[in-house]
Amino acid sequence: MECVSVYKKKFRKLKEIQEKYGIDTAETDKIIAGIDTYRVNTPVVGNFSTGKSSMINAIIGKALLSVDITPETAVPTEIYYGNNKVYQYDKNAVIERKIEELPLKGLTVQTTDLVKIEYDNEFLKEIKTVNIVDLPGFDTSFELHNRAIDQYLPNSLAYLLVVSSDEPVLKESISDFLKELKVYNMPVYVVITKSSRLDDDELEECKKLLKKLVGKIVERDDVKVACVDSYGKVNVDELKDILREIQGQTGKIFINKYSKALRAASMYTEVYLVERIDKACLSTSRLEQEQEKVEKKMNEISVDIDKEKNNFSRQAKVCINTIRERIKGDLEATLPTISAMLENGTDITDKINSVVRRSVRIGINTEFEPKLKKYVEHISEMITIEFPENDIIINNVNATLKNNVVDEITKTALPVILAGVGLVLTPFAAVIGGMVGVVADVIHNISNNKKKQKEVDKAARTIIDEVTEQTIISIESEINKYIDGINQKIERDVLKQKAILEKSLSDIKIDISIEENNRSRDIESLEQDLKVIREFRNDNLVQED
Repeated sequence: MECVSVYKKKFRKLKEIQEKYGIDTAETDKIIAGIDTYRVNTPVVGNFSTGKSSMINAIIGKALLSVDITPETAVPTEIYYGNNKVYQYDKNAVIERKIEELPLKGLTVQTTDLVKIEYDNEFLKEIKTVNIVDLPGFDTSFELHNRAIDQYLPNSLAYLLVVSSDEPVLKESISDFLKELKVYNMPVYVVITKSSRLDDDELEECKKLLKKLVGKIVERDDVKVACVDSYGKVNVDELKDILREIQGQTGKIFINKYSKALRAASMYTEVYLVERIDKACLSTSRLEQEQEKVEKKMNEISVDIDKEKNNFSRQAKVCINTIRERIKGDLEATLPTISAMLENGTDITDKINSVVRRSVRIGINTEFEPKLKKYVEHISEMITIEFPENDIIINNVNATLKNNVVDEITKTALPVILAGVGLVLTPFAAVIGGMVGVVADVIHNISNNKKKQKEVDKAARTIIDEVTEQTIISIESEINKYIDGINQKIERDVLKQKAILEKSLSDIKIDISIEENNRSRDIESLEQDLKVIREFRNDNLVQED
């Protein structure tokens, strides 16, 4: 993409200006390093044995992925354009493998978390900013549903839902997953595998049915459906066109991401340059007064922020209690269903997972996020320092907090907290499974139907109480961790602001000793650099609006 080289050039120019004035370039260096590896995810999801891995092999034209897998060996795999390298992410180490070893054999989900494949391939090069993610079937375990959302959604443009032609139905796990994608307004493409098993008329009916079913759940009438078969048997142009379409959208996402990063990264440099120019004519004694003013104001801000933190901490506890009641109420509403499933010996983990995630999602959206946003906005107002000589600082601090923190909160709070909840529910699934077995043994020995129902309901309530408490413990922990992260960011912003103001005042003192002619040239250079920085600060604003 042309935009990659354009933004590399902009960030390198920013770094050049920062180095010129001794401004820290660590953040800029990190952004530059990440530009070349920028990719958006395209997770491939569906039930087990629908032919997801075979489909990806067909796209690439080479059998990189193993197709004879079981739920125990179904390790998530990422595939993208690169230099023919394979990385195996085990529990305790990252192992580099050779491309010739593919497809990998002997991996298990107990020992390996993820495999990444960089492959030099003509089509992958064509979609080089797309990261195809082969996820195990949802019907293997409920935590894969959680992972598909929590880990990959924040940096995804679309999902590919794979459905086998011999079973063109949407099971409850897939329906629940699609409902969650709808909340995030995430596009879904449907891919029918093993399509050669149907004749043309049957295949057309299958496409219409899936388009209707998926469209109804995600509330879109533009759901696209493509058809493929296993490697080497059919044309995969339809699917390739979908991936090309996704690739075409990555440019806009890239520009929005890096223009925002450019505006944020250049903010403190702008403050520094404006301060240098505005205060160039002040005396040494006046500069010392300004320095004292900065120190005093920053100390006052720190005290005010601590008070606001304590106030918000109390509000967060109220949110957590409200979410607790929502989770318990929603689970209790399903008591008849859970009791019936227990009585029949049916696995209830998927059902409980679905209810809990929905309750947490609504609770976070309606209770926590609005208060968190207001908290950050209050902090923003506190940090607005009124320097009579330089009102731009006020605007800059506000813009930084609102762009860098508030936006980040609304996009990441829910996935981060849900991910933590998922980690707690995963081991608890074994406990639920054990209770199902105990219930089965108990009711087997009870002939009286009323007593049997009483025992089943008792077990269901015990599960609801345990799940509620475990989930709330997790939510409280994750919310507190998230708040700590936000607070640390605010503190870093305050410290950066203080440091850049102190540096500008210190450098102006040095300027005072320079002869008048040289000082004029320095100011002219400052103004030229400020012009460039202000272009960066306004980068892509019109297009985003």
